[in-house]
Amino acid sequence: MNLFSLLLISGLFANVFDGYTLYTAEPNYTTYLIDNDLNVVNEWYADCQPASMAYLQPDSTLIYPCKSYPLTIDPTAAAGGRIIHYDWDGTILWDWVCDWGYQLHHDIEPTNGGTILAIAKEDVDGFMPDVVLEIEPDGMHGANLVWIWRVIEHMGSINDPYTFYEDADYNQTDWNHFNAVSLNEFGEILLCSRNWSEIYIIAWDWGNGNILYRWGNPQNYGREGERVLFAPHGINEIPTGYPGEENLILFNNNAVLESVSTRGDTSEVIEFRPPDDYYIEDGEPWGPTEPVWTFKNGFYAPKQSGAFRLPNGNTFVTVAGGDMFEVTYDKEVVWEHTGSSNTFRAQKYGMDYFVSQGDVNGDGSVDVIDIVIVVGYILDGLYNTEGDVNEDEVLNILDIVILTTLILGV
Repeated sequence: MNLFSLLLISGLFANVFDGYTLYTAEPNYTTYLIDNDLNVVNEWYADCQPASMAYLQPDSTLIYPCKSYPLTIDPTAAAGGRIIHYDWDGTILWDWVCDWGYQLHHDIEPTNGGTILAIAKEDVDGFMPDVVLEIEPDGMHGANLVWIWRVIEHMGSINDPYTFYEDADYNQTDWNHFNAVSLNEFGEILLCSRNWSEIYIIAWDWGNGNILYRWGNPQNYGREGERVLFAPHGINEIPTGYPGEENLILFNNNAVLESVSTRGDTSEVIEFRPPDDYYIEDGEPWGPTEPVWTFKNGFYAPKQSGAFRLPNGNTFVTVAGGDMFEVTYDKEVVWEHTGSSNTFRAQKYGMDYFVSQGDVNGDGSVDVIDIVIVVGYILDGLYNTEGDVNEDEVLNILDIVILTTLILGV
């Protein structure tokens, strides 16, 4: 199916965000893009088991982190090690296996600069803390290490909130168990730790790399205060322009760490807002003391999972094991897909996510002015790449029809 013809598809339900859901089914290693009516609009097959979720790019390509065996450091730990970049039709553009002495695991974050942030662990004489790598693809199978952030370089005393307590009694071979990495609007890195039951904000490529902010379990840095998080997953910032912009949102699994198969309380989605400038009072834990919004409805997952705010204010939730749903801010579930074959984490993209063409005047939006300009080009017998929305190398009435469809949201 032609990419731009997808923009003509619309499965509309009341209060449901009009978009495409991307998820990977673990047993068959296939990543699906579906519409609101559950129709498959594209799929990518891999020959390796997913490590976390795949990432759809605005140019319609897919970046997929998966597992590569044998594991380089710890065969009992969370796996990763390989990243594949596919085009829309499934052709591999880049296929890289990490051979740098680090064991990639869980999540990645493609950046606007073309690099990829990846969570990994290192082995320091049997002690295995996590690292964050910035990877630059090079050729078909190569990569360059652009930047590295190491937990072991940011360890300190129990009373220092800006470091990891060096004597913390967590599994020495899986000390941090970071499971999600993302970026906020300031270009700072967000991390989520299952074992420490905390989220962190750290500096990326500036400052000293210490912790700028942490939240969820103040006992980790010697402060009194309520522990809120229990084995959380999937931290990310709500984008500017979305309801709740600049708040953070995550999936709090509420798992019992001593046995991941043992059910704790029901899981929940938590939205909260860090204090301005990440301010912390002496002797006190970082705020906030209360979340902005929570959602708990009897769902539970002991592993992975995630939550993303959508542009219309709804929240898209994945409960690892197969359930995905969309819930309004008033806590009404308006869309659901169950039995999705043990999906770790999924994400929903807007109908206009792919639109790179159409913005002829370069003002950041596709509107009637662009149509007027394209009509002028057609009448003058001129060609314009941005106006050629169906990419057939001809400006004609079909491009006008597609532009009109995009603007009307049909």
